[in-house]
Amino acid sequence: MDQPIPSRRQFLTAIGNLTSAGWIAINWPQIAFAAEQAGHAGHDMHDMPPPPATLTTLNAADAADVDAVANLIVPGGATPGARDARVVYFIDNALGSFFADQLPAFRQGLAEFRRGLAAKYGADKPFAAMPEAQQIAWLRTVDTAPFFSAVRRLTVLGLIAMPKYGGNHDNVGWKLIGVEDNHYWEPPFGYYDRDYAGFEPYPGTKPYTA
Repeated sequence: MDQPIPSRRQFLTAIGNLTSAGWIAINWPQIAFAAEQAGHAGHDMHDMPPPPATLTTLNAADAADVDAVANLIVPGGATPGARDARVVYFIDNALGSFFADQLPAFRQGLAEFRRGLAAKYGADKPFAAMPEAQQIAWLRTVDTAPFFSAVRRLTVLGLIAMPKYGGNHDNVGWKLIGVEDNHYWEPPFGYYDRDYAGFEPYPGTKPYTA
């Protein structure tokens, strides 16, 4: 019996599970490596280069299929989705730089994705040009494949990464999950430290001087 097409709420719940503490813990080495290689630390916001505006790693056909998959993982509608966030540009940038070691496997996975698609539906239309119902039906058959997992992971990262890396256009990803784009916050930060008087030196210690 066919399952009903997942709702947007179900999609976003799945994305929320991906960004849970457990998911972040498992994938932290890759996330930390990406941040380090991209030069995230130590840069002022005004000194950041503009986000990529063109594709440099994927060709147009590859990018169209990847964009279509990402847009079904986080669809647009009443609120922005992966396409609105231009996640495909983050994926293109990532695979050409700080995730470049994953590019060969990604290309192989995309090729296998297309061969399976052609075997089932014929080779007359690429995935990006298929009706959405067919796209979703096909994704249900490959949602445990490494390629789909890679696109899903990169889609989530592209939604929440800093816009200079190519995704999160106009901060729509941050807005989607409720992140406030501030450089810093004035204390108190919340109810938990409302009455905090500030750090007090431990008894018997001398104040630090530069």
